[in-house]
Amino acid sequence: MAPAGERPTPILSDGIVTLRPLDARDIPDITAAGQDPQVIESSDLPTPFTPEDATDLVSGGEVAPDHAAPVTWALTVLPDDRWSGSVSLLPDGCAGARVGSLLAPWARGSGHLPRALRLACAWGFSTLGLEVVTWSAYAGDDLAMNAARQVGFRIPRHVFGSFGVQRGRRRDCWIGTLTPDDLRTAARLAEARRDYLGPELTRREVDVLRQLARGLANRAVAAELGISENTVKNHVRSILEKLQASSRSEAVVRALNLGIVSLPADQPR
Repeated sequence: MAPAGERPTPILSDGIVTLRPLDARDIPDITAAGQDPQVIESSDLPTPFTPEDATDLVSGGEVAPDHAAPVTWALTVLPDDRWSGSVSLLPDGCAGARVGSLLAPWARGSGHLPRALRLACAWGFSTLGLEVVTWSAYAGDDLAMNAARQVGFRIPRHVFGSFGVQRGRRRDCWIGTLTPDDLRTAARLAEARRDYLGPELTRREVDVLRQLARGLANRAVAAELGISENTVKNHVRSILEKLQASSRSEAVVRALNLGIVSLPADQPR
């Protein structure tokens, strides 16, 4: 890895999302995002968050002597160059890095965060020679977890109790890991899913499919999701019809191949 300060932040793009270096024009939008209640709940940003804090984020922090410099990008969406979030890679000096993210409230639900993470992690693997990227977030941060799963991070089902410290209080966290193979596999699944032209599954049907992928029977699925066993049966019937599958196991295999669901981290792939 290059010594701290020697590598300029590259501009990366997939034709929709562009990652560019942060600069002073981003400070007002970063300030507004840092004052959003959901951002406050899910991040370690100081509160109250001020323009001075945003300026510190843009200018970057100190680097440990044995670490490569962190790389932080502004997430923008073509054709606009407005800051819509930030993505960071923080190398640990041993072929690994932590990823960090901050998403503007106006960019939630856009699908742009997974795109940005793919770009950043792919660059880290190819240019920095990283072997693994890790990501941790506080329990309940579903936005981050969904983005991480789309990118290919392996996330155990259990949370790590009191693992994190947020502004002086301990909080439960989940932790995910991503290797180059994980990233490539997730990209292939995402492409297969885009090619799927069949009926779209509802969110609840996807929830049921995830439980089927764990090998749960209808009664266990019902208990896990807090719904009746008859409701589970109705969802399974609809899933089989939409995926044109003759059995639950065939439906799971099709869903895995299409990238609709993924195997839990503690199950073999």
